Amino acid sequence: MTGSIAGDGRNYEVRNPEKLVSLKNLILKKADDEREALLESARQEAASWLAEQSAALDHMVEQIHTEAMKRAEEISKRQISGAETALTKERLRLQNSLLEEAVGMLQKELTALRIHPSYPAVLAGLALEAAEKLPAGTEVKIQLASEDEALGEPLAARLREKRPDLSFSFDPNPAPILGGVWLSAPDGSWRSPADWREVIAEVKDSLAERILSIL
Repeated sequence: MTGSIAGDGRNYEVRNPEKLVSLKNLILKKADDEREALLESARQEAASWLAEQSAALDHMVEQIHTEAMKRAEEISKRQISGAETALTKERLRLQNSLLEEAVGMLQKELTALRIHPSYPAVLAGLALEAAEKLPAGTEVKIQLASEDEALGEPLAARLREKRPDLSFSFDPNPAPILGGVWLSAPDGSWRSPADWREVIAEVKDSLAERILSIL
């Protein structure tokens, strides 16, 4: 069996055209297979690239989230610290204000003792407590506030009765105090104040603690 095919402006006679068609189909199929292989390779490369880009994007998002959380925590800590500092300052301010007011009231009450009948006994008690550890034979000079000068000599006599082992004498020069008594050596070598300032100083710390506990 023969056939003809055209080429270069000429017609060629083909002795076995079926074989030629079969060869053509084989070539076309091979081309299709190679094309599919190329397409599959391209799809795999695209999928791999997409996976890499997705992983990189996820990593970037995670870094951004971590940094945002870190900054939020820092801001929160600064805000909490600032609030605590402000609260502490306000408590201290209020404590000092209340303490100052309480000390003023205590000082006023102590000063008011001067008009109380028991004031001479209070002075004697303060003086004896201040002289408690003085050795026998010690000479003790007592001084009072200028308003209490009239109580000086009776106080010295009372103290001599209570502590006959000490030598008490009254110095009419007033002490710079609001009330209470000063004890000192005649030569000024020691002094043991027992005035209202000392009394207030002794109770001031405990008073501040009590005020702070209720704030």
